Amino acid sequence: MKHLFLIAAILTAGMLFSSPLVAQEVSDWKKTCVDANKAETCRISQVRIYNKEVDGKQQPVGKILGLTVLYAADAKTSVRAPYMSIQMPLGVDLRGGAVFRVDAGKEISVPYLQCTNAGCDASYPLDSVLIKQMKAGKTLTVGFRAWGSVKVTAVNASLKGFTKAFGALK
Repeated sequence: MKHLFLIAAILTAGMLFSSPLVAQEVSDWKKTCVDANKAETCRISQVRIYNKEVDGKQQPVGKILGLTVLYAADAKTSVRAPYMSIQMPLGVDLRGGAVFRVDAGKEISVPYLQCTNAGCDASYPLDSVLIKQMKAGKTLTVGFRAWGSVKVTAVNASLKGFTKAFGALK
């Protein structure tokens, strides 16, 4: 498993983000709960929609990025900790993993976990330093490559409302 993380880190090291795609609209983070009476069932999320010009008008094509932050229990210790799940579209090149960064900060490599009909997923534990950066930041940028492409696709997500939404999680 350590080799997988090392390979992902090597393949994504030094990737520079290309121009960000234009997404539908800047959305704040939204809180949803499975059971409104149990805070531990809540998560915050944001979805970015890709628009394309069709017949002279901008039309939504589909989801380009999904971000979810939630607390999950460690399988061995049962201690709950915050994680960010990143969902990218199908057709990404899985070999290099993906990267993300807050504003102009350091790129963080994340390996893919799985692909389903909904897209390809990656997950990353959020430590106190990264949470602080996200609370102070304006933009979270996720970078990934389409299969067969050397160009990195960069998608920006707003961090507007992240602090308040994250504070509501347990």
